[in-house]
Amino acid sequence: MPLFEIVQGDITRFPAEAIVNAANRYLQHGGGVAYAIAKAAAGDPEEYIRISKEAMREQIGRDWIDHGEVVVTPALRLERYGIRWVIHTVGPYCGGRWDEDKREKLRKAILGALRKADELGVRSIAFPAISAGIYGCPLEEVVRTFREVVEEFGEEARNLEKVYLVIYSKRDYERAVGVMGGSRT
Repeated sequence: MPLFEIVQGDITRFPAEAIVNAANRYLQHGGGVAYAIAKAAAGDPEEYIRISKEAMREQIGRDWIDHGEVVVTPALRLERYGIRWVIHTVGPYCGGRWDEDKREKLRKAILGALRKADELGVRSIAFPAISAGIYGCPLEEVVRTFREVVEEFGEEARNLEKVYLVIYSKRDYERAVGVMGGSRT
């Protein structure tokens, strides 16, 4: 079973083999962590959007992705930190409301990225708190959902050994650790 750990830091510099981008369904990378990853990976966010959209058409066969679907792009400039892949997934938009439908969409987004990473032979993957930022899902529910999905995925994992939830701000990191009963793992 992969180790699940919450850490504080900048996902664009986190030394995991793959990082996950909390993208919108069109891979526009216009704000939040998606913009930060696009800028760090290519220097020019517009260039990374072009690369992402081309990959989406090749891998998915259309110009949008749904919950649970993923698109993989090379890490480009992020390779200097040991990152090989960026796995793009789309979480639910909550706008401050949380329900079973939102939880299920988030579960699909997390599970899709975990399965793709395992398929790629990745041993470590770092996620942002998908949907907890500009999509407005409650951080506590996002953390609980991550923990549940990683535990369930452990039964099918072949290569994945470490799953990190990378929280940018100290305040949100402390809240996330609080959900885990004060433990990072």
